[in-house]
Amino acid sequence: MIIQNAVPYEILLERLDEVIKRGIHPEIYFNAHTLDRCRDEDILHLGETLEKHGISFTFHAPFMDLAPGGLDSKIKRATRERLEQVLHLAALIKPKVAVFHPGYDRWRYGEVQDLWIKGSLEMWIPLVKEAEKIGVTLALENVFEEDPETLQRLLEEINSVRFRFCFDTGHWLLFSKKELEEWMERLGSWISEIHIHDNNGEKDQHLPPGDGKFDFQRLFHILWAQKITPIYTVEVHQESELLRSLETVKHYVEDFKKVER
Repeated sequence: MIIQNAVPYEILLERLDEVIKRGIHPEIYFNAHTLDRCRDEDILHLGETLEKHGISFTFHAPFMDLAPGGLDSKIKRATRERLEQVLHLAALIKPKVAVFHPGYDRWRYGEVQDLWIKGSLEMWIPLVKEAEKIGVTLALENVFEEDPETLQRLLEEINSVRFRFCFDTGHWLLFSKKELEEWMERLGSWISEIHIHDNNGEKDQHLPPGDGKFDFQRLFHILWAQKITPIYTVEVHQESELLRSLETVKHYVEDFKKVER
């Protein structure tokens, strides 16, 4: 069982000694600016250092302005370049998972959903093939999706053990119009990671679990019932609340272990 913290790449480099000392397992976030500046030798050194100290990690790809299923060919080329940059880094140090935003939004693509699916498949199929070669798992994260349909269609169509799902609790609370049980029933078998954070149902606040309206007891009950054991990543933006957030998640996971026994 792994519980991680989301950490931007540049902060991770600045505070690497602290991360190692505290035994933090990071989900390393790369934004576009970072991708333009990071060097292969720095990535290799980072990977070697984390491995040496027994610290596992995942990646989170950039998402601002990108459109993996978009209809504009120039935007698609820029998107592909960014995602390929992430895969290049993944090939160097082999994160357990690399998380990507699929980019679906009903208000932009609802009337052309089939075209969006077609464009998404054109983007993801070669990336998944590359991921299979290098031994890295890609995971699509729910963001603006109101139901699991588009994610399910992509996962079923590509049908690869290296193409999975990352369930985000805060995004589900804000945007989903379908019950949690339906999401887990339709996508639970693809889950490789869960992003854990909370909000008041109105803003993407990234609060500690339990400080907003998301029903974590309900989520973990479903996970227990379906025997889903993903990587858990705490995405809390208040550094002072990280320890409390980690302890909360550990409490849920320990309860799961008790049920299993």
